[in-house]
Amino acid sequence: MTFYINAWLDRVDPFISLHNRHTGEVVARFDKDEVRECLEQGDFCVNELCNPSQRVQQELVKCLLLAQCSQQVRQQLESIYRSFFPPPASAEIIPFRAKQSAMLAYEQGYA
Repeated sequence: MTFYINAWLDRVDPFISLHNRHTGEVVARFDKDEVRECLEQGDFCVNELCNPSQRVQQELVKCLLLAQCSQQVRQQLESIYRSFFPPPASAEIIPFRAKQSAMLAYEQGYA
């Protein structure tokens, strides 16, 4: 299976999509935050997107597919974790403040 990369990074909402060359089907898509995360993690760099070498492009496709799989696995694990360990119910807890309590007692004539 061969792929082509469609990268629009100079937009307000940049994205990268990976397509099956024969069918045009989108195999992976990275939106603004995902592109930023991949660049920060070093999954790929912008120079690789511009490099016409077939070997570089093949490696880039592999990196994009691995990054997509990694993101999907992370999302599934977070979902599983949340189902087993739901966040605690929020309770209204008023912290005890010794200075304010002493001052209130003094003003009310208890001290």
